[in-house]
Amino acid sequence: MMNYRHPRHQVSCEIDGTTYNGNYWVAGMILVVSTAKGGTSTSLGGRAPNALATSLLKGLATAGKA
Repeated sequence: MMNYRHPRHQVSCEIDGTTYNGNYWVAGMILVVSTAKGGTSTSLGGRAPNALATSLLKGLATAGKA
């Protein structure tokens, strides 16, 4: 079995003066965002990975998972 490690990229966002940080990577056509408290994923659907990762991180932050 092969073990592929996808390159990780840092992502951050600011909400109400607080900065939230996470990492994202692309596996095929799936973008994955992770933080120390949780993570989420979605289909890229032709969108820019960094912008989509920032949007997902904002969602995690407002849910208390960032």
